[in-house]
Amino acid sequence: MYSYINRDDESEFTAQLTPSIGKLGFDVDFYGRGKFPPGAYHSEGHQDSMGLCLYLALMRHLLGPAFSFAVLDDVLMSVDAGHRREVCNLLKEQFPDTQFILTTHDPIWLGHMQAAGLVSSTTSVHFRTWDVDHGPTEWDDQDIWQEIDDALNRNDVRSAATLLRGYLEYASREICHKLRAPVEFRGDARFELGDLLPSAIGQFRKLLKEGKAVAQSWSQPARFEALSELDENFSQAVKQTNAEYWQINPSIHYNEWANFQKEDFAPVAAAYRELMDLFACSEATCKGWLYVVPARGSRDSVRCPCGATTVNLKRKS
Repeated sequence: MYSYINRDDESEFTAQLTPSIGKLGFDVDFYGRGKFPPGAYHSEGHQDSMGLCLYLALMRHLLGPAFSFAVLDDVLMSVDAGHRREVCNLLKEQFPDTQFILTTHDPIWLGHMQAAGLVSSTTSVHFRTWDVDHGPTEWDDQDIWQEIDDALNRNDVRSAATLLRGYLEYASREICHKLRAPVEFRGDARFELGDLLPSAIGQFRKLLKEGKAVAQSWSQPARFEALSELDENFSQAVKQTNAEYWQINPSIHYNEWANFQKEDFAPVAAAYRELMDLFACSEATCKGWLYVVPARGSRDSVRCPCGATTVNLKRKS
């Protein structure tokens, strides 16, 4: 398994287990120069992946087909990007009947898992808080808006502002990903709200404009009117939040929210809730984020998980 993950440079890798009194010796090859303990020459990342392979091999040896469930808790923090992708491929190809639960606080590693198809948006969960008494709390629209309302009812504007900012950063990242919005590249992947939300807004407007043009090309006046109404509602919601103007006017930046009074901040929260709702399906049984199909290549449509909301992007030739 280790040779599979590192087949670009260690395809001839070998290892040796040597039992002795009270311990089990483990020596590994280093480019044909002999066998040494893993810590002698291999990097921390290689040792991490080596340990994972040892665990998987042991489970396969002991349990065979009964190895159907495993939890891997933040196991690949020091493994480089290329080899993380190979770990994803290893799990998919060699353990197709095993359900893995993988945890991480690294969004880049999550991105590798999604890109490799190991997990999808429907099989991944983003937790925003955790405590011993109540366990993890998932990012959830109904949950977060209720928490904001509760904080405002206590006249705790600072907590409400922190909750709203955190949710908007999470939601904007998801929306940019699903709508394929262009965001200025950062090598450290540390995108701020001012980087993400304006890009999401701009991309959604562009998609609505395309959808209206396509509806006209197919002579669909009802579809055109529906998209025009959605476009107008979206423009009004954006105007209410002033989200477009953060980079122009710092006084309305979210850092100022904590200094608001309850009466000042409640309309801000309501405006952003209305804006976020327009990025999602309006069906009560769905409420899923809208996303572009396909994920790469020429865009065909924008749709929601249940299919009730669909915007055609293919013009009539």
